[in-house]
Order: sequence, then C-alpha cells, then structure tokens
Amino acid sequence: MPVTDKVTLKIEGMHCAGCVRNIEQGVKTLAGVEESRVNLATGSSVVVFQKDKIDREGIIRHITRLGYKALPGTPDVMISNDRELETNRKNFYLAAGLSFPLMVLAMWPMLAGGFIHSFRIDGLVQTFLAGAVLIVAGRGIIGDAFRQTRHLKANMNSLITLGTLTAFGWSLFLLITVASGDSEPLYFDSVGMIITLILLGRWLEARSRGKAGEAIRALLSLRPSKTTLIINDVEREIETTMVRPGMVLLIKAGERVAADGEVVENNPSIDESMLTGEAVPVEKKVGDKVIGGSLNNNIPFKMKVTATGQESFLAQVIKLVTEAQEKKAPVQKLADRVAGIFVPIVIILAVITFSGWYWLAPDSPMLIKSVVSVLIIACPCALGLATPTAILAGTGRAAREGIIIRGGDILEKLAKINMVVFDKTGTLTHGELEVTGIKTFGTLSEKEILRLAASVESLSEHPLAGAIVRSWESLSIKKLPVDNVQTRPGYGMVAHYDGHMVVIGNKALMESENVRFGLSLAEAELEMEQGRTVVFVALDNRVQGIISLADRLRGDAREIIDNLKRAHLQVTMLSGDNRLTARGVAGFLGLDHYEAEIKPEQKKVMVESFRKAGYQVAMVGDGINDAPALAVADVGIAIGSGTDVAIEAADVILVGSSLMDLKKMFDLSHFSMKIIKQNLFWAFIYNIIALPVAGGLLYPLVGLTLTPMLAALAMSFSSVFVVTNALRLNRLEL
Repeated sequence: MPVTDKVTLKIEGMHCAGCVRNIEQGVKTLAGVEESRVNLATGSSVVVFQKDKIDREGIIRHITRLGYKALPGTPDVMISNDRELETNRKNFYLAAGLSFPLMVLAMWPMLAGGFIHSFRIDGLVQTFLAGAVLIVAGRGIIGDAFRQTRHLKANMNSLITLGTLTAFGWSLFLLITVASGDSEPLYFDSVGMIITLILLGRWLEARSRGKAGEAIRALLSLRPSKTTLIINDVEREIETTMVRPGMVLLIKAGERVAADGEVVENNPSIDESMLTGEAVPVEKKVGDKVIGGSLNNNIPFKMKVTATGQESFLAQVIKLVTEAQEKKAPVQKLADRVAGIFVPIVIILAVITFSGWYWLAPDSPMLIKSVVSVLIIACPCALGLATPTAILAGTGRAAREGIIIRGGDILEKLAKINMVVFDKTGTLTHGELEVTGIKTFGTLSEKEILRLAASVESLSEHPLAGAIVRSWESLSIKKLPVDNVQTRPGYGMVAHYDGHMVVIGNKALMESENVRFGLSLAEAELEMEQGRTVVFVALDNRVQGIISLADRLRGDAREIIDNLKRAHLQVTMLSGDNRLTARGVAGFLGLDHYEAEIKPEQKKVMVESFRKAGYQVAMVGDGINDAPALAVADVGIAIGSGTDVAIEAADVILVGSSLMDLKKMFDLSHFSMKIIKQNLFWAFIYNIIALPVAGGLLYPLVGLTLTPMLAALAMSFSSVFVVTNALRLNRLEL
C-alpha cells in the first residue's frame, strides 16, 4: 500500500472560482496526487499525495508554474484578510482619485457643449489618467491576468483585463486615427470606473469576509498575553507562551485562564461561554478542571497547568474550526464544474457579441460597449464565494455556541438527517449511578442490606458497585469481614460472611444460584419499569433485599427529544440495560423506539442497520465508548464538556453539556444550507440574466443595455451580495 501524506498550503493570488478550478485541476494532474481541495474564502489548499511519487516542494513548484504563490502552513484567515483589505482600500482610493478628473474630462462636452481644450488634448490627458489607473491601481488585476495567460489559464482578472484593454485600445485607436477637427466617443472613463468599481467591490468583499470569520478572531482573542506564575510562594508575571505543564498559576479576578489545568486552591466562578456556549458561569472547586481562555468571574485562585500550546483545548477548537473551512459541501460541486468552463464561455460570448454587432450595425456604439460589458459583468467570483463564505460564517457561528462542526460537508449532511440515535449512559443521562432506594424482605434492615452489599462490592470496579460503595461511605459505618469473594462478570458477585453465603447481582445470577425470590421479584419489576436498575442481595439462598439504582437523566433530555420529534425526526435510544429498565427510561422520555441489552460493540451494527433501512443517521454519544458507532453514522455527534471532549471519531462536537445544543446545531445547518442555495441561485441567475442584457440582446427591441460602468458595478455587487448574505448567519438567533 502506498504511504500517503497531507499538506496544507497558503495560496496567494486567487480571485475567483476559476482560480480555484485551475489549481485543483492542475495539481490533480501530478502523478501521486490523490486529492486536491482549494478554498477561495480562506486562501488555502489541501493536497493528499503519495510520498514515494511526489513531495511537498514538488506540489508548491507546480502551483507556482500555474501562476500562483504557494507557501507551506495553514493560512491565518484574519491576518491574510486584513492584508487584502488594506491593499484593496489603498488601490481603490488611488483609482477613485485618478478616475474623478477622468470622468470630468469625459463628461465635459455633454455638460458645457465643447471640449476643455480639444478632442486630441483632452483625449491624451484621459489616456494618461486611464493608463495610470490600469498600470498603478489595477496592477494586481492586470499582472495576474498576464500570468494566467502565460500559463494558458484564465480567471476573473483575465475577463476584466480583456474588457478594459479592449476599451482602452479602441479609444486609443480612435484618438490616433480620427481626422483633425473631428471627434469620436472614447471609453477611457469606462476603463477608470471599471477598475475603480471592481476595487471597491473587492474592498467591501474583504470587509465582509472578515466579519464572516469573526468567530475565529474572537477565539484567538481569548488567549491572554501574560499570566502570574507561583514559584516558592513568590508571584512572577510571565508571558503566556512560557507556561508549561506542571506550573502553578495565580488567576486573578477578571483575568482569563492562561492554559488548561485544575484548581488547587479556592472555589472560583468561571465563565466558559465563549468556549462551551454555556451562558451561566460554572462554580469550580479544588480538583475541577478549568479551560484556557475562560474568564475568572470572582475570586483569585491557583491552578496547576495540565496542557498548553497546541495541546490545549482552545488551540484544538481553533484548529478544528479552521480545518472545517477546508472541506467543501457537496452542493458546491455544480458551481465548481460551471466555474471550470465559465471564463472560456464568456470569451466565446464576447466574440459572438462583437461579430453579431459588426455584422448587424458596424457603426453602432454597441460594437465596443457590448463586448466590454459582456467581459466585465460575468462573475465567477460570486460562484466561488457562494459556498465557502457561508461555511466560514456557519461553522464560526456554531463555534461561538460551543458546537464544533468539522466541515461544510458535515453541515450539508446535518440538514438531511432524518433519524437521531442516542446512546443512553453519559448522553441522555449524567453517566453516574446513584442509589435511589432499598427495600427489605427479611430480618435485615435497609442499613444492614447496604452494609452487606458494600462490603462485597468494594472489591469490584463495576459502576454499579461504585454507586453502592459511595452510598455506604456516606453512612460512615465499618465494612463487614467477607471472604471467598468471586466475581461473575455480567451477573454479580458471590462471597461468604460469618459462614453464610452472600449472593449479590441480577436476576440471572439469583436463578443460577437457586436463590428464592419471594416477594422481591414483583417489587424489582416495578422498580425496573420506573427506569431503575435493581441489584438483588441474598443471604443463604433467600433474597433479603433489593437496591435500586438510577443514572440521573439530564434535565433537558425530555425537552430535546420532544423538539426533535416535532421536527419530524425519528428518535431512537440504545441502552445496555435490561428491557424493563430501558422501557421505563424510554417511557419517561417519550420515546417510541428503543433498543435494550445492547453491548458497546453492537451499537455500530445497529447504526449500520438503520442506514441500510434508508435512514440518514446522526449518532449521539459520549465520544469514547461510542467511537465505532459514531464513525459509521452519517454524522457522529460527541457530547463532551471542557477538556474531556472527544474529537477523533465525531463529525460534530458539542463542547457544553446541554443537549439543547442539538437543536441549535440542526437549526444552524438548515439555515446555512438555505443561505448556500440562495447564494448559488443568485450567482447563476445573475449571469443568466445579465450576460444577454450586457450583450445588447434587448437594445434593438426596447433600447435597454448595460454600459461597461454599470456592468462593473453589477459584477462587484454580486460578489458583495453573496458574502453579505452569508453574514446573516452571524445574526441568527439560536
């Protein structure tokens, strides 16, 4: 089997979906490349390749030959976007400053009835101003277009350059060839305004993209620059980058926690809302975990550092949110296919438009206007930005709620889910059993039943045993001296006490040891119907009592199940409990479907069977024991809290402990897909309508057409529209 590797690259010089297509298809032609994904919104590329056939440097060299700049490493979305924002701002101001006098010169004959000097002198000044706009303010556009041409490629900049150079060249030709004393309409002003409006659009687009990535910026801002280190009871302020595991830090009131760790002194109230979505501050005590980036609300406390840097929870969240931008939603495939052939089609349409007007009306001003308008108005930019900006905003918005969605493909899958499967223990429940009641059927009291059971169970690691022992410890009474203790896995335990045989376990163990139930069996069944687990305690082949245990249901378990059912989703619970207990829990939660006596390894099989039955399945589990089931589900959702969150097997991670985050997750996925479909519809319909109008199809009928300047404005607006539409995700009420 070939050994594969994956590299993430920062790509500079991309401007539209055509660029994305050029790089993706170009890299795929390399021997050994298995996958190539490019994201326009983040300026990144992910390449999976066979190490024995090609290396990272070879991929970078090839991207350079395609006309782009590639650098190793994950791009910093915020820094690169700020740089692009500043560049476009400066170029826009320069272009606007040069275009203003250019427009005055062009419009002066209409306003004053004559030229300021003469047709030729005014034309020469316009030539200089328009040339400056092209060469100086628009150098990035023109330069990239020529690089693409050199590599036999084309993108949005190619269309802009072809359109503006056509207008510039035609105007210069007229200026040179028109006889002295005559005049012709020139298009230098169109050149200036086209570049100016496109730079304005890109500036506004960069501003909007920056807002789409606000969630990442907010997460990055959670890292404090300095913290207080305690060494031999001496306080010393240090840079956060110097913090290492094992150090003891002092976190003062109002400060952010510098790293992951655990409280070693005091009981602070910690605000974890920016990380987990939990609005209410969490009260911590000694031994509790704290997350780096959370806020100390009230009193100073000391903590011992357990994780820093890339190992910290905050760093992992930022990494996951950033990586989510790399994965495309399947709905984008159509846009990618169209973008791949879009630019050549537009150039062909421009040639057809020129030929048509030359044949029909060679003296019409539409001969050049229509060609320039067709080249300028076409917009693969909007196609390229329609999906990734919505994914950037959607996954970032989810992160603010403590929901980590690992890619645009997961967003789309979530919107199609029609069955939600819950693991019971640790998901619908808190995952910690507690004794809820004791009933006696002989001469022993409730306290004596608990003492006898705990004396035997204290030698077991089973969760049921742990709950019984914890309840006994609260009574502060001594253990009984038991011996000959034997564990019966899956059933219970057998031991001897003071010459008597003790049997503690489930019904099957009692039957195998020929224990008489008496009235206990009927009482046990009543307890199990209430969703409780029952442990029988027998002495000398007769049940002396039963201990009822329950894993407390989460307070919002019933609410989320009701909510999912109202959304017409099939909801199922998988439980390892016996059928009576599972039925009791299901009845309390209002579940119509459940599976009982399911072993951990059987959960995967159950999920696969649901998928084979035609369901789109989301599996919700604690992310540890449920890893196989999470992995085979259409979407695996891990319920976590703080640094215990499991990230490997799940597609979605609910950082907080609230099950109602599932509702937020589904609402966000549906709204994100709605935004993506709106954006793609706009990008397609815009070009379907705009291209014929720009070509002059309606001009002979109703005199309607688009000037090159209006075409540039419409093209820029279309890109800004799809990005701004995606920003609605930031304001979505969840």
